[in-house]
Amino acid sequence: MSSTVELTRPEPHIARLALDRPDRLNALTFGMVVDLHDAFDELAADPECKVVVLTGNGRAFCAGLDLKDFGAPPEPGGHRHMPVHVDAQTFMSNLTVRIRDLPQVVVAAVNGPAFGGGLALACAADIRVAAESARFCSAFIRTGLSGTDIGITYLLPRLIGNANAFDLVLTGRDIDAAEAHHMGLVSRVVADDGLGELALDYARRMAAYTSIGLRTTKEVLWHNVEATNLTQAIALEARNQNLLNSSAEVREYMTSYRQRTTGSKR
Repeated sequence: MSSTVELTRPEPHIARLALDRPDRLNALTFGMVVDLHDAFDELAADPECKVVVLTGNGRAFCAGLDLKDFGAPPEPGGHRHMPVHVDAQTFMSNLTVRIRDLPQVVVAAVNGPAFGGGLALACAADIRVAAESARFCSAFIRTGLSGTDIGITYLLPRLIGNANAFDLVLTGRDIDAAEAHHMGLVSRVVADDGLGELALDYARRMAAYTSIGLRTTKEVLWHNVEATNLTQAIALEARNQNLLNSSAEVREYMTSYRQRTTGSKR
């Protein structure tokens, strides 16, 4: 694995993917984008992994694009996620799509500044928890370009509503962890030294469930965010429940669950 990301497996069924440029506050470069795409490929192909904790090494989650030296993207066709019809901007922006498409649940443990592309990566995760020192900023408009980048205008309104999202995207102001929690951007805020354990607690709870149950639940949750009516949403839920009833993994889990809760020996 390249030195710009660190992929470890601290416990069974759990992976930790850390951005690893702490001297640059884990700012994004095209080299890191390549490494993240490669790490996501490795995770997507791992049938034993159920939950991924996404975080940053050092004192930042991700400070956004490294404006001093962001490097160069692969040549068209030079990377499996850089086919000839994909430009550099899309190559980077597709990281948020990759997070959304991963079969694993992704928990973003925001341990410091999450600015620009760093905020977008956190927003693409399924769950976000934060350290008290975390700060959040949709910084794109500060560069003089538009505030529209890396999926933020899709992700942020769905998480915190139009009013709050328009506020953050248009002003470029940064907020602390307490305000992010008040807006609903993060689920929990803890002391800095407790963030790693909190993220692992979330991961452990989910890793105890079936792989297929987690995968299909993530899929349906994101599809039903876009559902146009309740009937459509229920139809997708019912499809999943009916399909999973025939899964050997689910049947084994349910048998064990009944034994734990009722004392049955069947």
